[in-house]
Amino acid sequence: DLLGGNMSFREGDDSSNPNPNPLMDVAAGDAARGGAAVPGGDFIDMGAPAQQEEVVFATDEERRMAALKDKYAKANEKKKVWDEVDQRWKNVEDDEKVQESAAPKAKIVGIKLDGPIDTTGKDAATVRAMQDRQRDMVERQAAAKAQLQAQVDAKKAEESNEVELRARLDGRLKEWSEEYGKKKNIRALLAGMDQIMWEGSNWKPVSMGDLLVNGAVKKKTMLAKMKTHPDRTSKLPHEARFIAKRVFDALNQAYDEYIEQGGQ
Repeated sequence: DLLGGNMSFREGDDSSNPNPNPLMDVAAGDAARGGAAVPGGDFIDMGAPAQQEEVVFATDEERRMAALKDKYAKANEKKKVWDEVDQRWKNVEDDEKVQESAAPKAKIVGIKLDGPIDTTGKDAATVRAMQDRQRDMVERQAAAKAQLQAQVDAKKAEESNEVELRARLDGRLKEWSEEYGKKKNIRALLAGMDQIMWEGSNWKPVSMGDLLVNGAVKKKTMLAKMKTHPDRTSKLPHEARFIAKRVFDALNQAYDEYIEQGGQ
């Protein structure tokens, strides 16, 4: 009776077995099946080595969804804290980054433009260089202010001039682009452009008969749009730019309608 159990042996086993200890025979047999024997005859069953089961995906979509699930699972492992101000959960790492970026930075001190220069401990050459630098910066600042003021004044003058031009030219432009409250077609606009263009535009008059030729509408429209395009009129006087912009917009709208109606 071994280890509280019954174990029997056939006759002849003692003579053929070089190890008369039955417990060692049991350990040796189990070791051959994946166990391990330890000194003293005790046996520890280690079991079969663990193997990770390989996941097989039927489609690429399943593989992609599994990768996304694993990604979000790792993202959710971040430590979160409840923000009483924002009333939401925040990542601890993100909060630390915000605090680092909000840390005060070293203040840069430049040369003062008003008041005397601190010349303590500086030689004469350095003092002269500092004074020249201060004088140059003051002049640059004054020039920049004057330029900015000039731009502001020019914009105000242009806005005032725009009101005057609108009151003076709106009637003529409306007469050219509309008839009985309806927008004129592209042929009518091209035929009447010589009556509305600014002085010195060098636009040659176009007759309605010329525009009945196949392809003439497209050709004359392209020439008129090139003449009145904002990029080509940006350096002209304000009145010329005002007329060019209104003509360009009217031509674009009328030509789009012409194409939609099957014109060529």
